[in-house]
Amino acid sequence: MESIKHIDLRYSDTDQMGVIYHAHYVSFFEQARTQFYRDLGFEYAETERNGIIFPVRHVDVTYLRPARFGEKIYIKTKLHEITKIKVTYYHEMYNDKDELKAKGFTTVVSVDKESFKTVKMTERLKDVYKVYSELLE
Repeated sequence: MESIKHIDLRYSDTDQMGVIYHAHYVSFFEQARTQFYRDLGFEYAETERNGIIFPVRHVDVTYLRPARFGEKIYIKTKLHEITKIKVTYYHEMYNDKDELKAKGFTTVVSVDKESFKTVKMTERLKDVYKVYSELLE
C-alpha cells in the first residue's frame, strides 16, 4: 500500500536561497505518516487518547533536487519495516512534474504517553499491528 499526501509549500518554508528549508522536509514526512495512518483507517488523535504516542527515533533524508515555493509537491509513503515497538516508513517527495526531490526514512517508536516507556503494539495496538503486518506479507 502506498499513501499520497499533497503538501502546500508556503513562502515561509523557504530559506535565503529561495528553496524550501531542509528541516521542513521532516515536517512534511510527519504529515505524510499521519496521512498513511489515516488511509489505513486509524487516527493519531484517537491513538493518543488511548495513551499511546509515536515519538520519532530516527530520520534520514536524502535531498536530490531543491523544492521551491510555488511548486506542487506530494509525498508517497510506504511501510518499510515493523517490529512490536517500532515502525519505519519510506518516503519519496515529488513535484507535479514527477521529479523526485527527496527521499528518506522515518522510524517511530510506540510508547506509553504517561511513562514514555516503550509498549508492544501487539498488546496495546493489536489492530494497528495486524494491519501493518499484513502490508508486509
